[in-house]
Amino acid sequence: MIARKKVVVDGISTCYLDTGIGQPLVALHGIPTSSALFEPLVPFMPDYRLIAPDLLGQGDTDTPEHGRLGFAAYSRHLEAFLDAIPPPVFHMLVHDLGGVLGLKWECDHPERLRSIVILSTTVSWSFRIGVLAYAANLLLGARLIRWAIGATLKGGNELDARVVESWARPWSRRRILRGLDHFSPRHLKRLRSKLRNLHVPVLLIWGEEDNVFGPAHAVRITRELPGAKLVSIPNCGHWSPADAPEEVARLINTGF
Repeated sequence: MIARKKVVVDGISTCYLDTGIGQPLVALHGIPTSSALFEPLVPFMPDYRLIAPDLLGQGDTDTPEHGRLGFAAYSRHLEAFLDAIPPPVFHMLVHDLGGVLGLKWECDHPERLRSIVILSTTVSWSFRIGVLAYAANLLLGARLIRWAIGATLKGGNELDARVVESWARPWSRRRILRGLDHFSPRHLKRLRSKLRNLHVPVLLIWGEEDNVFGPAHAVRITRELPGAKLVSIPNCGHWSPADAPEEVARLINTGF
């Protein structure tokens, strides 16, 4: 793994990846991953400085001992990081929950953006993600995550077992119960109402075999952002930076 840096933001020791020289690109992962999701892209993006925080209580970022770990806490921590570390203007790459968090932040700070790349996320609530996924996690905890990560890789690549274990380990039942509103209808409705504030180039990169946020979610986002460009990758699932890192990087490098 590439060496990480640490900074205290919002009172929390926060770990982040900061590598490369070039145009700054801030990358936001989702649940249950970490900044390690984006490491496979690094060799194929020589013209970018990749800045990727471990979100609240994930990766090597500390988990507060008490209080909620829901959408508001994640948003507050992310905003503090983005105020402290990246330069004033940058590109942004978002995935999964990082998409919901990042798009919300982007809509509130459009003057800080050069472009947006969206990977496998959603702006619309679904019973499967909003209820069934949390129920399954409460029943099975980290065991489900260990299985699901492998099951949703479609490109033939494998993640390092140590990375998978580091992603699964924090997700106890107590941790899940401390934050159940990450993809709530209320947050997603508010996000959709804000998307018209975005007036920068937007590129969507989607795995054709994404079985978490399928291609219909990408189509919905393009309806909300009619100027966005959508590109699909065959033999690629939810974890596109791991499934098809060279292709994802190529599209970022040339796709706008």
